[in-house]
Amino acid sequence: MDCFSSSPTPAAAVTVTRVDRVFTIAVSGEIDIDAVGPLEETLSEALRADCRCTVLDLSRLGFADSTLLGILLSTTSAHQLSGRPLAIAGPFSSSVWRVFTVTGTADHLPLADSLEAAHRLTGSSSDPATPT
Repeated sequence: MDCFSSSPTPAAAVTVTRVDRVFTIAVSGEIDIDAVGPLEETLSEALRADCRCTVLDLSRLGFADSTLLGILLSTTSAHQLSGRPLAIAGPFSSSVWRVFTVTGTADHLPLADSLEAAHRLTGSSSDPATPT
């Protein structure tokens, strides 16, 4: 009996909304080494965009491994160097939260309990549901 699936990891869906110069990235599905490309590209785009802050919404991300952690640490550093606020919004799935707590990085990332809290953390007050 085979206990392991050989099917590929479902790709993460990455969507972007820009409202009042707030670059919001929403991620759903699963992030691992095989599904990280679109998120990496979108985070790079956020830093190049004429926006005042970036909000990364992970509330619909069901699974993540250390690949996500590496991306979040590097994008946090890049945002700090550019002087652009970044917030990472939950609520987080148990899998995603486990990555933060097991590695001890929860206190070192700009995490927020909700999308609304993330907007407050970045100093933005725009309505994230209204696309431009």
